[in-house]
Amino acid sequence: MASHVLHALAEAGIYRAVVVIPPGGRGEQIRNELARDSACVSLRFAVQHEPRGTAHAVLAARPEVQTSHVFVVNGDLPLITPQQVRPLLPHDDAHAVIATTVVEDPAQMGRIIRDRQGRLSSIVEWRDASPVQREVREVNLGFYLFDAEFLWPTLQRIVADSTSSGEAYATDAVPEAVRSGSAVAVKLEAPDGRLNVETSSDAADAEAVMSRRIIDRMLASGVMIRDRIATWIDAGVTVEAGAIIEPGCHLRGCTKIQAGSRIGPNAILEDAHIGQGCVVESCTIRGSTLQDDVEVGPYSTIRPGCEIESHVHIGTHAELKDSRIGAGVQIGHFSYIGDAEVGDRANIGAGAVTCNFDGRSKLRTTIGEDAFIGSDTMLIAPIRIGSRARTGAGAVVTKDVPDDGNAVGHPARLTPSRHSRQDEEGAHER
Repeated sequence: MASHVLHALAEAGIYRAVVVIPPGGRGEQIRNELARDSACVSLRFAVQHEPRGTAHAVLAARPEVQTSHVFVVNGDLPLITPQQVRPLLPHDDAHAVIATTVVEDPAQMGRIIRDRQGRLSSIVEWRDASPVQREVREVNLGFYLFDAEFLWPTLQRIVADSTSSGEAYATDAVPEAVRSGSAVAVKLEAPDGRLNVETSSDAADAEAVMSRRIIDRMLASGVMIRDRIATWIDAGVTVEAGAIIEPGCHLRGCTKIQAGSRIGPNAILEDAHIGQGCVVESCTIRGSTLQDDVEVGPYSTIRPGCEIESHVHIGTHAELKDSRIGAGVQIGHFSYIGDAEVGDRANIGAGAVTCNFDGRSKLRTTIGEDAFIGSDTMLIAPIRIGSRARTGAGAVVTKDVPDDGNAVGHPARLTPSRHSRQDEEGAHER
């Protein structure tokens, strides 16, 4: 949720942010996750050591803030948009600027209380609101612009006065701004209803709204999405115009898909980079890169750490892990290629396995260019199969095979290569 907030702020022109986090492991988890996705803003962090309310939380950020105006926003507003942030920014002559809207279901949001002339009087938190005030449908959206010279001493007084009563709210600064005649309430459009997330139901509703926004944006850019309801795309995903997303696909994390590729149906991509003209069908790809014109068949799994060059074909029910696959390689169905280097144009037969684990550690397999690995071959790592070498169907290879060599049997034994036999036959004829 906070990541969505930061992206919206960046698009609105706010490029520096201080995130207030709790102490301990939970705070570090938030710090690490946001730092991983902070390309849009310059991020700093402040720790609120005690949960004493939003006023106390904002004060915790003070050492990291050196600006004349402070934009304060709750972290549970994933649906906030740049269009809702920008109207607050020109009001730099007011002590406090508050964003409000009218919603059908105010739930537990803070209520906006106005006087008889319609001017802002106060913001009342739901827990403190009377039954009459809870009937008000104009609500505090949860983001504000404050003059720093007004904000910091005001919050200090609010926190000091609350030591015996409990939590102190940042919104408690608004009545003082109202009394000084320097408070502005900007009523905004919120077509998607409430912006905040308080319950699991709210989270599901917010995800549906965000999914619709993302898919609408991609459709407008020229991406073909066959079924918007049966497609899930994270906000960090990039898809170029001309790509096709079939039904049932889940595109997650920082996945990037280039033009001309067809994804799905029923594919799961997470932090995957897909080149041009790829066909990725009913499979799972995580943390790996596919260059142009790669085909991945149904029920195959590409695990993290794979680099797959152009014009590679991967059949059905195959699994790859932490491997580099050269250009033009053919990998048959029901194969496992793990911790391997596979040279260009090699052929990996159906059911072939790189046996990469000896019970203690993972070991590497190297397969040379133009090698032919027969169906059901077991390659016992660490091992090297030379360029143009061949293994027979069902071979269990425990020793290196030289360039142009043959290995057959169980365990495999080396036999003369085709080139050697041709040389002998030529000598015999002479």
